[in-house]
Amino acid sequence: MAVPSYTTDLVDIDLCESGGKTWAEPTATGWTFGAAPASDDDNPFQGLLAMSKAYNATGVGGMMVNNGGAISLPTDGAFLVWFYWAAPGSLEADVDGGIRVMVGTDLNNFKSWDVGGKTSYVYGGWINYAVNTTIGEDDLVGTGLGNSQYVGAAVNNYNSIFKGNPFLCDATRYGRCEARIAGGETGNYATFSGFAAINDNVSYRWGLIQAITGGYLVKGLVTFGYGSVVDFRDSNKSLVIQNTNKVTANFNTFEVLQATSRVDLTSISITSLGTVSKGRWLTTANADINIESCVFTDMNTFTFLAQSTILNTTFRRCGIVTQGAAVFTGCKFDSASDTKALVVDTIGNVTNTIFISKGTGYAIEGFSSAGTYSLTGLIFTGYGANGTTDAAIHVLATSGIVYLGIGGGGTASPTVKSDGATIEYTVSVTLKIAVKDIDGNPMVGVRCYIDNNNESPFILDDVTDVNGEASVGYSGSPVSNATWRVRKYEYLPFQQLVNIGSENITLPVTLIDDPVY
Repeated sequence: MAVPSYTTDLVDIDLCESGGKTWAEPTATGWTFGAAPASDDDNPFQGLLAMSKAYNATGVGGMMVNNGGAISLPTDGAFLVWFYWAAPGSLEADVDGGIRVMVGTDLNNFKSWDVGGKTSYVYGGWINYAVNTTIGEDDLVGTGLGNSQYVGAAVNNYNSIFKGNPFLCDATRYGRCEARIAGGETGNYATFSGFAAINDNVSYRWGLIQAITGGYLVKGLVTFGYGSVVDFRDSNKSLVIQNTNKVTANFNTFEVLQATSRVDLTSISITSLGTVSKGRWLTTANADINIESCVFTDMNTFTFLAQSTILNTTFRRCGIVTQGAAVFTGCKFDSASDTKALVVDTIGNVTNTIFISKGTGYAIEGFSSAGTYSLTGLIFTGYGANGTTDAAIHVLATSGIVYLGIGGGGTASPTVKSDGATIEYTVSVTLKIAVKDIDGNPMVGVRCYIDNNNESPFILDDVTDVNGEASVGYSGSPVSNATWRVRKYEYLPFQQLVNIGSENITLPVTLIDDPVY
């Protein structure tokens, strides 16, 4: 392995430094309020200089930089513009285009997208806004986009600012917005904080993995193993995916490349702040992925492969998770946002996991052919009735018999929607009766029975051994109100109704002398 490498695909349009490209305000009617932009060394965010604009005016005004040639945006990419406004309370609301990003042919022909306003820009500060020009614009000016040679930002201000230059822009870039991570070695693994240290350097300010109070603000494509193998291991971090409301759904993505890579996430929290591009996890190469004690909230889809192991991890209000033969143990799927929580192909690798319904959709979908499947420790809460699209399990098999073997303390008879196959439940458990006398001594030779509605043969028909126990391994359908009986001459008979489900049962019984004898 090698030392960690942190790079990006971003292409600079202009960094606002001395000798850079030309900035000017739009010439289109209704977009010219405020003064002309000028170089500013008082409040730069990246490098030594920014562009600023006085704004003793109300209405819409902006500034755009001339790239000097056409720009072609990659699929799922974006234009990135660093933006600052010193008086957040004077902006119009988000829905009224308080903050806008513009891309177009020239100063008189462009499109504009509403990216913020006083509703979201409550505390001000430098914000890196992202726009994909395939997304429908909020304003069409003149002939519109053209060759995307001009890029910039605008504000819609309703209160004149008499002091200083409140409106600033800094580094403007475009690309797939990819945080490229490679390398890593023992004692010097690749990490989120390692990338952020480069990202946040004043010479770069990429806006991809950005350190914030309490964690990291993330957007774009985070690639583990770009160009070469990565050994990424990080723990105890909180990431929030930026609310990027003018990009494609796949803009925010975590992707794993290189089959010999290793990616370990331990006690990592990733939460999406937006709904347009919520962030997805894409396992492209069958790398060694280990996710433990993590929480993913409001994200989109996850796809894993056979070398992925996910332990004690929560997927809360996330999209569909595709197993790909991965191991899931001790996990929780809470209120999945799509038509199902987990698509399985190797159900035996999913154990001791809880599924909680949001009221619609399946917990698990799979079982495409007839056969026997083991469900170990799977608990289903809040799912609908058999045959509905809200049932716990969706069986895709269209014919034959699908045997669902319930074990490990899971829900005994989860509800099922079958596409045609017959469903039968089976449990494999140990049933035991332990008999003692009133002095607590084990009783030998006591007759013990377990039956289902007195049907023959009985589930258990035996006498206790030297330890006072009679037991049987039971494999079959769950039984409601099975009859458990204990009989011995000169003692009062014992009988109790006990449900047989997915857990082993030991029933302690104390026999009392029959006073008749």
